[in-house]
Amino acid sequence: MDLREINEYYSSRMAQIHLYQRAMKELASKELKNLYEYEKTLEQRPELEEFSHSLHNMAFRRAKDGEPIFFGKWKLSIKDLKLSVVLHKNKQYQWLLSEAYEEFEDCLERLYAYAGYMDPNFWPLSDFGNISLIELSQKTFEWFEKQASKKKDTPSSIINKFRNTDSALKTQETVNALGVNLYLAITLIEFLRHVIVHRGGIVHDKAKFKERVLNKCGLYNSGKPSAEHINFIEQFFGSGDYANTIILLEIPTHPEIPLDIHANLFDVLSGYLMAYIHIVSEFLNALHNKLLHPTTNASAD
Repeated sequence: MDLREINEYYSSRMAQIHLYQRAMKELASKELKNLYEYEKTLEQRPELEEFSHSLHNMAFRRAKDGEPIFFGKWKLSIKDLKLSVVLHKNKQYQWLLSEAYEEFEDCLERLYAYAGYMDPNFWPLSDFGNISLIELSQKTFEWFEKQASKKKDTPSSIINKFRNTDSALKTQETVNALGVNLYLAITLIEFLRHVIVHRGGIVHDKAKFKERVLNKCGLYNSGKPSAEHINFIEQFFGSGDYANTIILLEIPTHPEIPLDIHANLFDVLSGYLMAYIHIVSEFLNALHNKLLHPTTNASAD
């Protein structure tokens, strides 16, 4: 697998995730539209008020005799149903972001495998395992990919190897047209993914969460992190009752205009992941060209 194939595969996987997100957005919009229309109907016909609630009973079958055991009973108003649609949509976005991050991790491993396959000197000796130089010369890309998957503390160890090898890559993390610290962004997504998978998308202690994210990036600044970095993390959480909940929904950018103009937080975060992969790929492409044409590159330097 070459660099082009690695990036094409990653792009196709991310495109599929984005299609799922757009389908979820469309379904939620239709459900909310139906609920708003029904709400207007009730305002015009108050005699239908008794039908304005949705009733839900939940049960499971008892193991010894198959009899139903009821464990939940809910009576939901239209307001409750609208909130439920929005929360369900957000939950789906959370899981799609988790998938996007896992694709990011997989792609990083392939890019690291490509770096080692292209130039074995790029890898530290510990990544090769118990193998001789003669055997190494005969190994395929798939072997390097398998070894990359065994690397400890991934993806951090892989990211740090790329960062420490290429100063231009490290510079682009903070000096870029996106106006964000990309290293902070991908680290935040790593922590968000953990909370989504293991804690239902809700942090128990947001102050501690922010501290851990910034510490890993080296941006905690002895307990005095910048307001810019704190605000960057905060924008992906709700407010009020949802202050500790990861929120990835669309945010209107011009609420005064009666058009669907919004910033999609899911798109924003997944875009940071893809931008970082693109930076790494550009570095590897330059490295590959340097290996193919060492004399040309030396004279250019």
